[in-house]
Amino acid sequence: MEQSDLDLLQTIPTYHLQFLAKNRRLPLATKGQNADTAAALSPASLAAPAAIEVAQQLFQATTISESIRSLNDGERLILRELVACGGRANSRDLALYLTSSTTLYPVKGSESSAIIEQSTMLYPTAHPHGVFEQALRRVLMLGLVFWGKQTNFAGRDYTSGVYDGVLIVPQAVKDVVNEIARQEQTAAALPSVLSEVAIGDGMRQFQRTLYLYWSHVATLREGLAIVQSGLLARAALRSVVELLGPKGQVEQVRTEQDIPRLLFIRLILMKLGLLQERQGAFFVASAHDFFALPLLERVRRCYHLWLETSFWNELFYLPEVIVRPGPGPLDPAHDEVIRARQALMEQVLLEHVEEWREVPAFIARTKLYIPYLLFPRQYGLRAERYSMGSNPYGWDFRLRRGWLTHREGWHMVEGGFIRAVVLGPLHWLGLVEVNSESFPSAFRPAPGIELVTSEEPPEVEAIPWGRLIVQPNFEMVALAPVSEALLIQLDRFAERVGLEHIAQYRITKASITRAIQTGLHAETIMQVLTEAADGGEIPQNVHYSLIEWERQARRIEMWQSATLLEVDDAALLDALFADEGTRALFVRRVSPVLAEVMPQQLHAMQEMLWQRDYLSALTAAPLQDTVLEDGRLVPRESQWRLREDGLLQPIYAVTDLYLAAEVARISILDEVTGWRKITPNSIERANEDGLSLNAMLTFLQRYCEGGIPPSFLMRLKLWGDGYGEQDTITVEQAPMLYLSEQVLHDLQSDAALQSLLGSPVAQEGRLVRVPAAHLAEVLELLRERGFEVE
Repeated sequence: MEQSDLDLLQTIPTYHLQFLAKNRRLPLATKGQNADTAAALSPASLAAPAAIEVAQQLFQATTISESIRSLNDGERLILRELVACGGRANSRDLALYLTSSTTLYPVKGSESSAIIEQSTMLYPTAHPHGVFEQALRRVLMLGLVFWGKQTNFAGRDYTSGVYDGVLIVPQAVKDVVNEIARQEQTAAALPSVLSEVAIGDGMRQFQRTLYLYWSHVATLREGLAIVQSGLLARAALRSVVELLGPKGQVEQVRTEQDIPRLLFIRLILMKLGLLQERQGAFFVASAHDFFALPLLERVRRCYHLWLETSFWNELFYLPEVIVRPGPGPLDPAHDEVIRARQALMEQVLLEHVEEWREVPAFIARTKLYIPYLLFPRQYGLRAERYSMGSNPYGWDFRLRRGWLTHREGWHMVEGGFIRAVVLGPLHWLGLVEVNSESFPSAFRPAPGIELVTSEEPPEVEAIPWGRLIVQPNFEMVALAPVSEALLIQLDRFAERVGLEHIAQYRITKASITRAIQTGLHAETIMQVLTEAADGGEIPQNVHYSLIEWERQARRIEMWQSATLLEVDDAALLDALFADEGTRALFVRRVSPVLAEVMPQQLHAMQEMLWQRDYLSALTAAPLQDTVLEDGRLVPRESQWRLREDGLLQPIYAVTDLYLAAEVARISILDEVTGWRKITPNSIERANEDGLSLNAMLTFLQRYCEGGIPPSFLMRLKLWGDGYGEQDTITVEQAPMLYLSEQVLHDLQSDAALQSLLGSPVAQEGRLVRVPAAHLAEVLELLRERGFEVE
């Protein structure tokens, strides 16, 4: 017997304690003590040895077991639910749950629907002769359940079940009930090895939907466009809805948040790393590694992403509740939401797989088990937790007609959260099944949910995938069940015809050409077909056509972002391709001295060459014939400071070897300083070698700290013929007229003025006014910079 049980007895009225002693026929220590039963059983004297003995008799395991065996089904149900929810619950909350679940009211048809509908907002009216009240009265009369001390029973019947108060089960009674439950429980542990057949169809369907969404984005060259809010643009959303959304509702959908399921799928793909955002759109990443995983592992990864991360916020989807300011569709969930989500999953796992559970009944039952689901106790009173400042979110939760009461609010806010979880992510992931897709009112856990949610899932035997049949007419059929990993492989080089119970594809010249442009080879395609056919023969005409189409497609090739290895001696490439360890680093051999390297194997290729005593030079191919042109240069730091006399002063003790080799093409070695120097001869030599002036200027601007000094820039242009024929400056000192071309033409036609006017100034240049006092100094500076002044 626990001390808490003695404390509980001190709160009950004396008359009820006397009634329990008489009703349970509790034996006393001596016969003479029977006359003083009232005094011995007084709560004020419970500390006396005699009272402790009475309490021990009251909470003895054998007497409790006898009392429990005398209960009927309804009475035993009330006791079991009270013990399951921790031994303490509000009586009206318990009545609401048992009423909404129709456990005590075995009604059928429309009556059941009416009770369930009313239970969403209205608590059942207490009646002295009601089924719940009579069952509760019986367990109170047997001393298996007691009222909490907050309930005032002055002048009232303690055993009445009509009160609105807290029911408490003594610890001794809970121990006996739990022991009986353990003895009756026959659920066996999960077997060590299971089959994927035990996994529900909803989980398979969700994984297929992930693949369809991913493959749809993979076909879009521009990706899925997004707007500033982070949601899909209207055109992109329309294409997704036409593929995966509700049929016939394309026009009604305006934003991505109108179809939460599609938004959830897109966010899951992003969390898995299968979709990535770049330049205002979503593009696909490699998905083969994910879809190659067993089905159970993929479902588990998606489930734990939702359960443990904040990318999805169910509070945004509370029906009929106004939340101010409230979250946005892409705002991360609060930590309390994640905690509530995990606590709710424990209640879902208590449901039986084969039994339907009405959603209102599940909400009422959850209120018994987790009364502080979304709002922790420490944030204030229950009546105030829906007001800003009294909850961890800092929001107001309201109805359109006014404020929420604590009871009404629980079924609207916490109940709305439960609906959003069960009918949202849990249903989308395939972990629960619903009775209707349009208007679901009941759910049940899907087969295999225990495999997904268990901490250490048992080993699951994978279902052997159906065989691929390749027909001579270039059509392919993948028999069910079809692996998403196989579908990804087929999508690379074939056109999908249908995808229902079987997958139908067709190989065409266009699909093979497109695959070759992405880097596939006919040899690789044949290998995929052979493995998928599981030993079946590939028609000979298909094999020959693949080879011929590849030959035609590779007559002219344009490579983008290719990694090439060039060697001086073809024997080195012969040895590398002959070695099985290094052959896997290459894609193919382009020429005797040139081979294509897998981009992800570049670092391994460098290490392999270093081990063979080869120091490889890593460089990016230019857009034109020289790396001095502005193009795909490898970004490097500035290496020199260019002085006005053409000297290149090094910034570092050791200059970048690649850049030093390039600067040597446009400069000479200065014997006095040991630096490189740009001279007219060096620029002339570079021009003869094919370097353009623009390439040299781009190189110097990029790798000289501070760029090119303006005075030296003019010399460079003069040396490199940058001004063309306009390298002579003429000084005009005579007075000049500024007039339009039409006026000049008319003046030259006038006989009186014709002889007085001189020749016009050439229009190729520009006139600049120079004060007479500064003219001599300007001419001297121009000559220093290499201009001829007339």
